[in-house]
Amino acid sequence: MHIIDLSHRIENGMPVFPGTPEVNIEQLYSVEKDGFAEKALHLITHVGTHIDAPAHIIGGAKTLDQFPISKFTGTACLIPFSWDDIEEQDQDEYLSEFESIIRDCDFVILKTGWSKNWGKPEYFKKYPALDKKGAEYLSGFRLNGVGLDGISIDLEENTDFDVHQELLGNEMIIIENLCQLDLIRSQVFRFSAYPLFVTDADGSPVRAIAEY
Repeated sequence: MHIIDLSHRIENGMPVFPGTPEVNIEQLYSVEKDGFAEKALHLITHVGTHIDAPAHIIGGAKTLDQFPISKFTGTACLIPFSWDDIEEQDQDEYLSEFESIIRDCDFVILKTGWSKNWGKPEYFKKYPALDKKGAEYLSGFRLNGVGLDGISIDLEENTDFDVHQELLGNEMIIIENLCQLDLIRSQVFRFSAYPLFVTDADGSPVRAIAEY
């Protein structure tokens, strides 16, 4: 059994989506001074490797705590999705090449290779992501969710968040900022990404893992 950690570490100074508050981990108590250690975590619900709930974009839609725990684990397929992979054809046509695999899976994980830029300014610019055609194609399957190793499932120029709207509107979850997808040696594997159990959660950091 191989277990691969697909999550970025939550720490002070970590990359966050431009314009959102930075992470602040504060040491409140220490063993040396107080006899016990505790930290205060100040972070948003969409920091690091995290899940988007439908309520993130759609008013009145489901929050993460309204889904059964089974929503966050299942069989996943890994699909190459770098600019070199997809630039020559429409995304729906490209994804249809993997239809026989996708239809037997609960999650589609798009391997863009963009996590190599984590911590660099270019991580937030011109990254590979789904377009509306690609999102509509994936919405035709009974998926729990779609994930990728980039900052957003929507292309940088898509300020209407059409892809979020399409996937979340079909009660899928979206997992963003995955990493180490290149370490997975099987196209099909078990994927798990459990959110914190927070009331009315529009999103949550996760510890995402692949097992095969």
